[in-house]
Amino acid sequence: MKKKINRNGDRWRAVDVLLQRWLGDRQQLLGLLCELSGRARGGLRRAETRQMLDRFCEVLVDYVSAGHFEIYGVLLEEGERLGARRCREAARLYASIVPTTVVALDFNEHYFGGGAGRPLMEELSQLGQVLAERFDQEDALIWRLHMPRRKVA
Repeated sequence: MKKKINRNGDRWRAVDVLLQRWLGDRQQLLGLLCELSGRARGGLRRAETRQMLDRFCEVLVDYVSAGHFEIYGVLLEEGERLGARRCREAARLYASIVPTTVVALDFNEHYFGGGAGRPLMEELSQLGQVLAERFDQEDALIWRLHMPRRKVA
């Protein structure tokens, strides 16, 4: 029995390290969003702002992709260990995250590498609101699927 607890604890710690790295990526994304919003007031004509916008798009896509292709799967595995009710909650939360991915990818598709013609400040503001909603849903996934096991680890 003790070995099983240790293996579960090891698994929990590995997932926790993965989540901490991903949440660090989220902080980087938010920092770039704030800095870009400040610089974008001057328009996209400045090469610095253009480079920062491209960097922001790269970090945005990396963050969103890691969520969908790495993090959510690991969290859902943890949810399966907690039972069907947690899986239903996770499915509901995941369904609310998917539309935010579409918004993020649309932003990237338009702006990465030179998009213009749309009001950047307005789009950054809207993207910021969508990301805030996404982060709330992601945090709820973490709290419902990962944190209940914290006492075991």
